[in-house]
Amino acid sequence: MGNNKHLHTTGFPHTGHPHASYRAHGLLARPRVCRLAWRLCCAAVAVCLFSCDSDQPDYLEPRLTTLPATDLTRTDATLHGSATVAGETEMPQLYFRYGATEAMEQTAPAVFDDQTMVAARITGLTAATTYHYMLEGTNGRTTVRGDRKSLTTLPNAKPSLGEASIIGHGPMSVIIGYRITDDGGETITETGCLYALASAAADQQRVVLKDYRKDQERQTLLLPDLRRNTTYMIWPYATSRMGETVGEAITFTTGDALLLGEPGQLRSLMGKDLYDYSHLSIAGPLNGDDLRCLREMMGRGRDNVTTAGRLSDIDLTDATIVAGGEPYDDARYAEDDVVGQGLFADCASLSKIVLPSQTTTIEKDAFARCAALELIDIPATAASVMPSSGCSALQGLRVSEANTHYVDKDGVLLNADATQIVWFPMGKKGSYALPSSVTSVGSYAFKECSIERFVFSDHVAKLGTGVFMNSKVRDVTMPEALRLVPTATFQGCAQLQVVRLGSKTELISDYAFTDCPLTDLYVEARMPPVCQPTAFATLGADVLASCRVHVPKGRANIYKASEGWNLFKNIITD
Repeated sequence: MGNNKHLHTTGFPHTGHPHASYRAHGLLARPRVCRLAWRLCCAAVAVCLFSCDSDQPDYLEPRLTTLPATDLTRTDATLHGSATVAGETEMPQLYFRYGATEAMEQTAPAVFDDQTMVAARITGLTAATTYHYMLEGTNGRTTVRGDRKSLTTLPNAKPSLGEASIIGHGPMSVIIGYRITDDGGETITETGCLYALASAAADQQRVVLKDYRKDQERQTLLLPDLRRNTTYMIWPYATSRMGETVGEAITFTTGDALLLGEPGQLRSLMGKDLYDYSHLSIAGPLNGDDLRCLREMMGRGRDNVTTAGRLSDIDLTDATIVAGGEPYDDARYAEDDVVGQGLFADCASLSKIVLPSQTTTIEKDAFARCAALELIDIPATAASVMPSSGCSALQGLRVSEANTHYVDKDGVLLNADATQIVWFPMGKKGSYALPSSVTSVGSYAFKECSIERFVFSDHVAKLGTGVFMNSKVRDVTMPEALRLVPTATFQGCAQLQVVRLGSKTELISDYAFTDCPLTDLYVEARMPPVCQPTAFATLGADVLASCRVHVPKGRANIYKASEGWNLFKNIITD
């Protein structure tokens, strides 16, 4: 009986086997009992586990949590929440409900930041107002909600200002640019700038912006009537019902330099001092309006009338010519990087000019009749340059060493390889010998020049039309290799007395020596050059009678018998 009692206490029932007692006490019985007990325990555990799992439903409601809001402003806030699901439950469509009342009548779609966190940025809120909100979700049949929370937007504040900057300045004025980055939720009632001498910063003056526009990204304000060569401190300010905000100070020192932040500012920057300057440096874009203003400052107004302007020396290195604005003179409009025809024409006070560094083209007669102009600086970018007539004082043209199209030698403008004269300054005086590198001379190259004695190198084989027209030359030695004396070469040279023609001269064109008071003409050609009918047409003095024609030894009679030459009374040999 004692053995049977032991078996019941271990979970195993009595089987009735005749050898049960033996097996319980024998060597074979003990292992079999252990194995049976183990199997029963495993079965019990499995049943238990199966029973527990089957108690959990396959579909659970999502768990939504509403979290605190962040990034609050007067009108905006970011709402946060979390959403989790279990089992085979699908994530519902999530959104935030919010509003100034507990009804929370507005909604905003919730966007997942990661697998569980969601957020929504809400805007258009009212300052200093409490809003209620919660995370909500629906699958079309059932709606689940997180707990309700609240936030309070920030109150209205004084305006906020960005850093001020100088967008243009003249010798006695400055244009300030600044931004009102935040109006604080209130209407701006006044804005502008405070300024004071840097040496007396507490003694501030106020200039109010008269045309403030809320929708304008940048406000601009002109501060006029400043002292020259003086340092100022300048503060932007803005005022609303909430108070006044004064921005960070900037400093500015007046001087002769002028900066245009935008085209069309020159006249406003110069103000009443338009005619007071003789020297000026300008940086920034210049359109037709600015160029017309420059002409006035140089003594030439609209319709070519004379002004009181006395600007004589101007540096435009850091300026650019841009299209736009009104015509600078008559019907001529500004073009990008072009010094146009007549741009500085008749500007009586202009004596020196440095052109904009981005200039690509200088058109013919851009400086026509600038009688005081002595020096022109031509930038590296200039690829097309034409001469101007009437620049009687022009001493030289100076070309940037970086220019690949032109060079200057002794103030004379040449092409890149120095083989051709492009522009000879009218104001050069005395004697001039053409560089040996020059092989041709363009039309009108020495027109109206002041050189009295001119010597061509023997390398020159070609001249253009009217090379010396209306010049002051007195004595010219023509190139030995020249075969043709072109049309109007010396036309109107009222002081020309001596000309030496080379031995290869074959033809003298019409008007080559028109109205020239020649005293001596040296012709080295053994055969008389062909003379076109009007080659020596002269009004007034009888040059044919007074001029001595010097011909090679033993060739006088041949010249006297040749058409055109036979009109001269004094053909001699030396």
